[in-house]
Formats: sequence, structure tokens, C-alpha cells
Amino acid sequence: MALAGAQGTLWSVEGGNKLVCSGLLKLSKANVIHATVTSVTLQHTEGKPLYLVEYENEAGIGFDFYDIVVIATPLHLGNSSTIAFEGFDPPLDVTQDSFQPTVVSLVHGYLNSSYFGFPDPKLFPFANILTTDFPTFFWALDNVCPVNISTNFRRKQPQEAAVWRVQSPKPLLRSQLKTLFRSYYSVQTAEWQAHPIHGSRTTLPRFALHDQLFHLNALEWAASSVEVMAVAAKNVALLAYNRWYQDLDKIDQKDLMHKVKTEL
Repeated sequence: MALAGAQGTLWSVEGGNKLVCSGLLKLSKANVIHATVTSVTLQHTEGKPLYLVEYENEAGIGFDFYDIVVIATPLHLGNSSTIAFEGFDPPLDVTQDSFQPTVVSLVHGYLNSSYFGFPDPKLFPFANILTTDFPTFFWALDNVCPVNISTNFRRKQPQEAAVWRVQSPKPLLRSQLKTLFRSYYSVQTAEWQAHPIHGSRTTLPRFALHDQLFHLNALEWAASSVEVMAVAAKNVALLAYNRWYQDLDKIDQKDLMHKVKTEL
């Protein structure tokens, strides 16, 4: 799954994929509190769990009570937004391993095809390049296309200036940019924790941390992509709904795998 983002023709939304989230929030008419959650404390009322959620924003410190809580952020080591879980006995162990830091550089310039074994740029046949060399200063390089493609769109030829996306473990040095490009007009970079560092794990993080307390991003440790997160979100919604209304026969159905296989 780590190679899924190495293609230049990925599904995207003009203005940024974040508009999908803001659009869904607007359509749902949800009450959005713009703040950073600092802690989730378990309390009880009439035998049912009740969660005190504390948060901070520019107005100060606030809190609210909720029957159902969904954590939709990674809880990995080094995450500055790690949430404290209090009042649980035994205490919740939610700290996970590290994520892979990744830098994406959008470079508008002329690719140095000679570096890849093609002295004549007109003969360079690739739009996507992956490297298996380790260590290396870059992981992938691809020629990106605009979001809105007209009928007469033509991908830039290798000898022409184009927009290339370079994925690397660290910000590219000027000398490294000069290695990949004969010349360039501009460079824009973004750095973030891209995905979990997958290894030979024998277990996965808990999806249900407590009764009606869920951790959406636990599924990232199986596979990390926006599609997987959409599946996780649907599962959380169904699980919370069925548990709330005590439709327990719809949870962990014995013949579910058979139904899924026949449906597909």
C-alpha cells in the first residue's frame, strides 16, 4: 500500500482532497467545534459509559459529555496531538509505533533524463519512476497531471518543462534537485507522517477501545489509504448504531464471510 501514492494519475479533488471532508460535514449539518481534543475521561451514568471530552481552542478550555466517541487521528509515538485517556481500569494502552515521515516536493522544471540513463530526453519513455535502492535521497518521482483534464490535454514531453512530484525521506537539498532536474522554475514542499511503518506485526491495534469508544485509525496498521479509512468509518458507524440500539445479531455474524463472498 505504501506504493499506492507513487502514481501521477491518482484520484483527486480540485482545491485539495480535504474538501471531501468539509463537504461531508456541511451536508451532515453536524455541529463542529474547532478545537484540539486533549483528553477523554470515562464516567458512568445508569450503568452506561459516558465520556467527558476536554478540548482547547483560542477561546480557552472547554468540555462536553458524549455517549459515543470516535477517535479519528493516529495515536502513534511522536504525535503532538496525542490524547490522554483517563478513568479507565485497567488503563488503555493506545500508544502505537512510529509513522513514516515523508516529504513531497512539487518541482516545475526540466527532468534530467541523463541521470536515469537517457542522454536524449526525447527518448525518455517513463512518467513514473520508483527506486529500490536503499538508502537513497528519493523514493519516487512522477509526472503529475492537472485535476481537470480537457479533451485536448496532452502530457508534457520529457524535453519540456513539466510538474514533477518527488517523494523523499527528507527535504531535497539544492544539489539533489540539480541531480534530478537540468533546471527548474519553482519547488513547493510538504512534509507529514504519511503512513505507519509496517513490519511483521502479530497483532493489530484495538479498533474498539471501550464500550462505544472507537479508534478509526487502528485499521491503518493493516493497510494505510483513504479507501481503507472510508471502510473503517462505515464500520464504526454501523457498529456504534447496532450497539446503541442493541441489534447485536448484526454484529459478528457467523455466516458473514459467506454472504460477502457470494455478494462479490
